[in-house]
Amino acid sequence: MLNGNVTEYQDEIIESTGFWGNINIAEFQRQRAIPIQIPLEMVRAALVQAMQEMEIELADVVEKYQSDGYAYVENVGGVRFDGDNFLQIQYKKAVFARAKADLLPEFMTLSAREVHENRDLVQERKTLLTEAAMAVRAIKGKKRSGVWLI
Repeated sequence: MLNGNVTEYQDEIIESTGFWGNINIAEFQRQRAIPIQIPLEMVRAALVQAMQEMEIELADVVEKYQSDGYAYVENVGGVRFDGDNFLQIQYKKAVFARAKADLLPEFMTLSAREVHENRDLVQERKTLLTEAAMAVRAIKGKKRSGVWLI
């Protein structure tokens, strides 16, 4: 919505445990259209939780790359965009999708409620979590879908 107001995002870094790199709150707010009315503490908490979940879920990937001699994800080769390689892009995608999924209920409490009234938050949350799962699969080198024998 164009209203003449300048949107000021929170240019703050959340430090990771190391391998995956840090996350910039402003980048998340811009990429995922997070309303600035959502309290910064909630945004931080959602990002920290998503980052921690990813650290746990991708521990085996970190171990593999570090055993191959890559101390940090940015050292892994491959196609780069805006300084980030494929793994970094997929990591951010998964973290941002999970964090936004956690913040969706807050969208309904904003002053512009009519904008969010017709949103199907349950379906939107499922879509975001699916997007995150697909990014994790890509990081792990798996195809978009798979079939296993039981």
